[in-house]
Amino acid sequence: MAMLVYLHKEAETEAEARYRFHTDGGSDRYLVLDKRSETITPDDGDRDGVFRAAAGKLARAWLDTKAAPDRLIHQS
Repeated sequence: MAMLVYLHKEAETEAEARYRFHTDGGSDRYLVLDKRSETITPDDGDRDGVFRAAAGKLARAWLDTKAAPDRLIHQS
């Protein structure tokens, strides 16, 4: 099954970055990147495949650059 997940940075502080993420036609969800502990958690507590795809894409970008990008797209 193909998956396309969009991530958009909503807010950022020195400690964290908050993202909205969704699939085509899916509802908006939110996750938070904790820069200090380098963890990513969903606001709704649901660690489903869509969250894991979004979090994986964001984690790779963060670990590569130590910057929270404005937008990302996960495609599989």
